[in-house]
Amino acid sequence: MNQTKILILLSFLLVSASVGTGLAFASSSEDDEPQGEENSQPSQDTQQSQVTWRTFNDREGLATVQYPSTWTPSGPLVVSGPIDIVFSSPGSDQENGAEIEFIQYEAKSPFSTARESLESEMAGVPNDPANTNLEIERPIECSKYTLNGLPACSIIFEVDVDRIPRAIMVVDALADDGTEYEVYYRSDFESFEPFLPITESMINSFKTTGSSPASDFALGGGSNTTNQQNTNSSSDDDFSLS
Repeated sequence: MNQTKILILLSFLLVSASVGTGLAFASSSEDDEPQGEENSQPSQDTQQSQVTWRTFNDREGLATVQYPSTWTPSGPLVVSGPIDIVFSSPGSDQENGAEIEFIQYEAKSPFSTARESLESEMAGVPNDPANTNLEIERPIECSKYTLNGLPACSIIFEVDVDRIPRAIMVVDALADDGTEYEVYYRSDFESFEPFLPITESMINSFKTTGSSPASDFALGGGSNTTNQQNTNSSSDDDFSLS
C-alpha cells in the first residue's frame, strides 16, 4: 500500500484523460451567494475572491466536499479506494496549476497513528530515481488540520519529479478501526501559497456520509511538530512558505 501512496503523492495533473469517463461522480450544487463581484480582468487572487462555492456529492453517496465553481472535479487514473476525487484549478496543465485529491483507502492502515503513516510515506519518496531535490518546507505536524472530523497530521515539501518542480502538502488522518483518509495538494511553486486557503477550506468541508460517520472515529498520536530536518542541504530555496 505504501508504494501505491507514493505514486499517488507524486502524480500531478494526470486526470484529464479520465474526465467524462463515467467515474463515480454524482452532482454539484451551487451555494446561493458568490464570494465577491465580477471583474473583467480576473487575476489568480481575484478569481479566488469572486468564486462561487459548490457542493460535490459522489455517486455512491459516500462523501461531500465544498469546492470553488471555477475548479474541475474528476477522477484519478488509478482509483485507490471507495473515495478518490480530484479537483483541478483553472488552467491546470502538466507543469502549472494545482490539484487536490481526497482519498479514503480501501485497505486498512497498518499504522496506529497518522504521524507514523506520513513518516513511512515520506521515507519512500527518495527511493524513486525520478525524484530529486527533496526539501522539507514544513515538517510533520499534528495540530493544524482536521480531516473528516478527525485530528490529522500534515507535511509540506518540494521535490522535482522527472525534473519538474512540485510543491506538495499531504494531510493524513486515521480512524480507530484503521480507515485512512488522505489529501494530496500538488502544485507548481508559484501557485502553492495563493491556492493554500482554498485547499484548507476544502479540507475543512470534507465529510463522509452513510456507513462511515466521522463521529465514530478518534485518532491517537501526538500534536507537536517533529524535528524532521531539511533533506536538501542547498541554500538555494526555490520554494518557501511565508
